[in-house]
Amino acid sequence: PRDMDDELIAAHRDLPALMPYLHLPVQSGSDRILKAMNRRHTAKDYLTLLERIRAARSDIALSGDFIVGFPGETEVDFEATMDLVRQVNYASAFSFK
Repeated sequence: PRDMDDELIAAHRDLPALMPYLHLPVQSGSDRILKAMNRRHTAKDYLTLLERIRAARSDIALSGDFIVGFPGETEVDFEATMDLVRQVNYASAFSFK
């Protein structure tokens, strides 16, 4: 998510040659786990970015990566990830254990 800037979002809006598909890994929907993974974003940061992307290109299909069973992950953390998956409604997703 940190590499997706305004210029790249605008390119997805303005360049029809770009396929309406974007792979944007999040790893977890739990801020606690994201911090433990040394990620520089929160779940809210990720969702806000997706809102901006979809506002620029409403037909974009999204895919993401998730790590489940990360050391110290609880059921609450896992459910936070599942909540994020439901909110985003990914076209495809990849999970790693």
